[in-house]
Amino acid sequence: MPDNPEIQRGGAFPHDPYSTNFHSHGLNVSPEGLLDNPFRHMLPGSTHDVVIKLPDDHACGTFWYHPHKHGSIAMPFFGGMYGLLIVTRCSDGLESVPEVAAAKEHVMILGSIRTDQSGDVPLYNEDATEFSDGDAGLWSSYTDGLLFMTNNGLTDQTLFMRPGEVQRWRLLNAAAGLNKLVSLEGHSLHLLANDGLTLKKMKTLEVEEPFVLGAGNRLDVLIQAGELGVYLLQVADPIGIKLSASATGIDPDTRRSRVGGDFPSPDYPVTLATVIVSEEEMSMSLPSGDLPESDGLPSMETMLNTEPAEIRNVGFESCGGEQTDENRLPSCGWYYEEYDTDYWGGIDFENLLMMRNEDDQGEDNPDDDLAMPQINYTTEGLFARSEPMFEMAAGSIEEWTVYNYTFSDHPFHIHTNAFLLTEVNGTELEIPQWHDTVVVPAATGVRGGGNINDATPGSITFKTYFNPEYSGEILMHCHIITHEDIGMM
Repeated sequence: MPDNPEIQRGGAFPHDPYSTNFHSHGLNVSPEGLLDNPFRHMLPGSTHDVVIKLPDDHACGTFWYHPHKHGSIAMPFFGGMYGLLIVTRCSDGLESVPEVAAAKEHVMILGSIRTDQSGDVPLYNEDATEFSDGDAGLWSSYTDGLLFMTNNGLTDQTLFMRPGEVQRWRLLNAAAGLNKLVSLEGHSLHLLANDGLTLKKMKTLEVEEPFVLGAGNRLDVLIQAGELGVYLLQVADPIGIKLSASATGIDPDTRRSRVGGDFPSPDYPVTLATVIVSEEEMSMSLPSGDLPESDGLPSMETMLNTEPAEIRNVGFESCGGEQTDENRLPSCGWYYEEYDTDYWGGIDFENLLMMRNEDDQGEDNPDDDLAMPQINYTTEGLFARSEPMFEMAAGSIEEWTVYNYTFSDHPFHIHTNAFLLTEVNGTELEIPQWHDTVVVPAATGVRGGGNINDATPGSITFKTYFNPEYSGEILMHCHIITHEDIGMM
């Protein structure tokens, strides 16, 4: 990597674009020392050891790795700096299911490579005053750029199957933020695992029904080939169809994820692979009945039947853009004063993309100020390592609800410990699902955006177990990386 620029804007503005580190996304390992430590700072030209020690009972499944140097994550994502980690050899994992073990396996890293017209990955706009607004936008250097939606680094690849053959595909959405609505022409997706963690039972989608892969999500699926022919694996337009997050069936809606208005949009549908079904028919079966539970996690019954030690509420909030005092969230005025020009390195920055403790609602402003109706918040809105949002007890089970007070989906990710998703938008899942990343649906109920205070926030509710073997600083954030880089963490 080249040296970091000698002169940088400073403050909390994105910085050190060529520094990096290593995050093993989804692995249940220590977040400290030489392990899965997102606070390490690896300078260009330096060499560092990374130690990943898996416990004996770690779940087998599909995980991945990528840089996680706060303030300089998006650019390496645009260039494709990530890869898969596959944990195998569990005696009672999915490999113990005969129909899965018999299936040929393919891995598919679904990236979104962004460059300028020359094919380079340019720097962000050091003089930006807004997240997304033409010449003033943070990513305005990409306005006339190129977008390549790739599958293992290719813009299309060819797979071969025989009629009746069953294959196992491991899919990863490695995009910096785009939801990817994935489907295969003429076929159903048979879902086995989310984020490397098995479902209680295989779930079969309708023929050609897309699955919503949020940024950071993995999906293990079985495909059973149909008749002779040529079929396309494609990504559909997220605003052209209504789907539920994680195939729960709850509140289907368009699945817009606002990565930034300065980036070019894909030309949907996008083909990821061409599947050719040919030759003689094979006789293969799909699994039936319960799938084996993933190792290394409490049982679903334990999670559901244990009273939570704490109940917590988190919120994704957005301030800026075309909002007026009347139609922005009550928190915006207070946090605008906290995150001032000095905070952003000497230049005003209009947008706040926050991840807040929603149990901190501040106090009513006695001055009845429309621009600042609430005051005296006691917790941070943007990421501050020195001010943890919560302190959790090792060995405890907690229940969290994450609210989305914006008109964009946000994929929620927490490091180190997976969580059991129990509700979406306040509706219970028929069967809870394990995840480490899940799309929190956008707020609804207001046409064309409008006043966020009149909208109904999207939400997810989950229970999580804090493994006492892996205490330390645990990050959580929006996995739209352009949001995370400016503090939504």
